[in-house]
Amino acid sequence: MHGEGRGVVAGIAITLGAGALFLGLLVLFLGLLDDVGSSTVATVTTTVAARATGAPGVTTTAGTETAATAAAAGLPPEVVSGAYTYRSFACGACHGQNGRGDVNPAIPPLTGAGKEFTAAQLRRIIDKGAGVVDDPHAPFMPVWGPVISDTQVDQLIAYIKAGLPDVRGAEREQVPAGASPVVAGATLYESYGCINCHGPNGLGGVPNPGSEDQAVPPLSGSDFRSEFDTPDKIKEVIVGGSVIGKPPIVAMPHWGGVLTDEQVADLVAYIDSFK
Repeated sequence: MHGEGRGVVAGIAITLGAGALFLGLLVLFLGLLDDVGSSTVATVTTTVAARATGAPGVTTTAGTETAATAAAAGLPPEVVSGAYTYRSFACGACHGQNGRGDVNPAIPPLTGAGKEFTAAQLRRIIDKGAGVVDDPHAPFMPVWGPVISDTQVDQLIAYIKAGLPDVRGAEREQVPAGASPVVAGATLYESYGCINCHGPNGLGGVPNPGSEDQAVPPLSGSDFRSEFDTPDKIKEVIVGGSVIGKPPIVAMPHWGGVLTDEQVADLVAYIDSFK
């Protein structure tokens, strides 16, 4: 009987000890859970603050937000894409950054175009061009239909209709300070959209159905060199443009009313390096 009493007491002790261990583990678990909850709240708060201020992306368990995505928070995807298309095809070279104009009095700003024109009218202007093509002193809107895809036109229209808002990363690339004429020309060749029609390194190949060759001419190779064998001849076609063939056709705009003399000289230096 005395031995049985000892067994009961031992059993109670073991039970109480296990209960204490369980309670201890439960307290520890709740403490860790509280820490995780606090960390999660802090992470979410930081992420929301970053979105509100356009700060660089913050790493979370859901992934990393890029600075461009954070800056464009609240804008529809097609508007953001439109800003990049606006940059890629150098629309800002003539219409100004965010369509504000101030490049040439003959080129209208686009800030009010979204309200002035319907989507169908904007598409027609982009596809078919506008302005006086045969006046070498007046800049004109070239025919973009054969060059820009329907999706890209939709994006441009969405961007214009949205009022051409700022989108981080969609600004036109600037010529590096102290750059040589060839390096400056290479930057201008891309930022002013020459690459979209004449291809990388002036290799050409972009379709131009209305022309005899059915393509935009390259700026390299023996044929080009035989016709434009001096820097002055290259400068002349950049400044005065070129319209060969019947509409619809991709025409070489009159860059003389847009580019400065220094920019033209830099482009000539770069194109001359294709030899």
